[in-house]
Amino acid sequence: MNTLIRLQGRGILPFNPIKPCSYMKKLLVLAISGWLVACSTGKPAIKTPSSHYNVDFLNSIDSVTVRTHLKTLSSDMMEGRGTGTEGEKRAVHYISDQFKALGLAPGAKDGSWFQEVPLLGSTPTVVKPLTFEGPNGAFSGEFGTAFTASTDLASERVATSGELVFVGYGISASGSNWDDFKGIDVRGKILVSFVNDPPPTSEEPSRFKGDTLTYFGRWTYKQEEARRKGAKGILLIHTTPTASYPFAVVGNGAAREQIQFATPPLNSLELKSWISQEMGEKLAIASGSTLEQWFIEAADRNFKPRVLPVSVTAEMKYALRYFSGTNVVALLPGTEKPNEAILFTSHHDHLGVGKPDKKGDAIYNGAVDNASGVAMLLTMAKALKQAANPPKRSVLFLSVTAEESGLLGSAYYAANPTFPMNKIVANLNVDSGNVHGRTTDISGIGAETSQMLHLLRDAAKAEGMTVSPDPNPNAGLFFRSDQLSFARVGVPAFFLNSGKNFIGRSQGFAQQAEAEYTALRYHQPADEFDPKWAMGGMVQQMRVCLRLGYTLAMDGSWPQWKPGAEFEAARKGGF
Repeated sequence: MNTLIRLQGRGILPFNPIKPCSYMKKLLVLAISGWLVACSTGKPAIKTPSSHYNVDFLNSIDSVTVRTHLKTLSSDMMEGRGTGTEGEKRAVHYISDQFKALGLAPGAKDGSWFQEVPLLGSTPTVVKPLTFEGPNGAFSGEFGTAFTASTDLASERVATSGELVFVGYGISASGSNWDDFKGIDVRGKILVSFVNDPPPTSEEPSRFKGDTLTYFGRWTYKQEEARRKGAKGILLIHTTPTASYPFAVVGNGAAREQIQFATPPLNSLELKSWISQEMGEKLAIASGSTLEQWFIEAADRNFKPRVLPVSVTAEMKYALRYFSGTNVVALLPGTEKPNEAILFTSHHDHLGVGKPDKKGDAIYNGAVDNASGVAMLLTMAKALKQAANPPKRSVLFLSVTAEESGLLGSAYYAANPTFPMNKIVANLNVDSGNVHGRTTDISGIGAETSQMLHLLRDAAKAEGMTVSPDPNPNAGLFFRSDQLSFARVGVPAFFLNSGKNFIGRSQGFAQQAEAEYTALRYHQPADEFDPKWAMGGMVQQMRVCLRLGYTLAMDGSWPQWKPGAEFEAARKGGF
């Protein structure tokens, strides 16, 4: 998963910029606000429960098949499945061979299994470190520990210097009556911004959805807004509470090849950087303030941006590489409505070969993230192919590349689809499966924004499970995996996540397991296959996911976004 951290780091700062928890109250409001009211698209609303259909094929979902795929895809032979590497090539051929053996059809536009995604890789090397100079002198820090640096430009050497403008949270959102720029011209300037959303207040408890992170809070949005404003670059101030993951998550990958689309974006940024909390504090002090005071000011709707009395310089070299990542597309044609499709997705890429750990292991196998998801995708495809009543709508199984580089493979498919996006009924994404055992519950990250929640509850109930809300809505998991690419073009989508109530385990087991994974294995060589893993939890996830998808493939309904959801307009425009 792209920067998947499920724990909320609290108590790191002497102040608390994290939003207070009001999620249960919000969930109650959503539950009674009319989930089944279809938007004005002329498409039928959800009508048939999953229990209406013969789903005996679900019994063919077994732990042996999913374990075999997981073990193979996370083996050292796959070399961490780095995008555009020999390891990825082995992985995509393994995946396509499995689809072919099942009797599925190749689903790419050229009649093959593969959709090539043109990419540009740039591996950074420091020539001159990020250096700040103010009234009281200059200071800098170590690359990867105090700062990171990358660029939008297709250039082998980039020297950047300029004025800094502090823009609070860097948000311009007319719908929320929020503007951190207040008309200031930042063209040619380098922005300094926090991540996350402005926190709610007692007067505005629902500001930016309260405790639920919106897209305005994501670092990707901050960079997009910087481009729209014509800035030269942007520095994002990292704190563990506001980012919801430690600086090491971005710092450890600072020297890795940074991957983007082969064509640079409009108004490309010379410099994209994260700076650590410590460096951010130094910058604030050099500007005559403190980081705490900046947080207080940025949380005010009347915040005004200002040019700082500090300039910044940096010079980086980039080793460039033009190459392609590969999406794998398989199709099960529908028997009655072959031009409409249900889309199942998972990403096969991980981090490849990189910096060795203390044991000397340099292969980032990505067993949980996300060989487990692709193993589930293949296992579900095998089961569905055995259905006594084949799906009336087509079903697409899409294994995507470059998720870890910013959801690039799924974004490319969304822009270059096999089916028009307004013919994609829904997207069900599987990422980082539950390898710890069976649960009494399951969650769907983002399902609450559409009628997909109703479908998920129905499918879970049929499996003897309940649906739990996102345990950490402020971490913004919905924006960190491939379902976002399809939601942004209007397709109702969610990410099927593990439950938290493990059968036969203590109450705190889920939190303990996630904390251990985050600290010891996430995006590290230690994310390796463990033969002791219990596959029962993944079997549950697959049964719920496939039951839901099969219902949509059979009943002809079109799930709709909840009225007012941020992706609703894109769906309406698609019809």
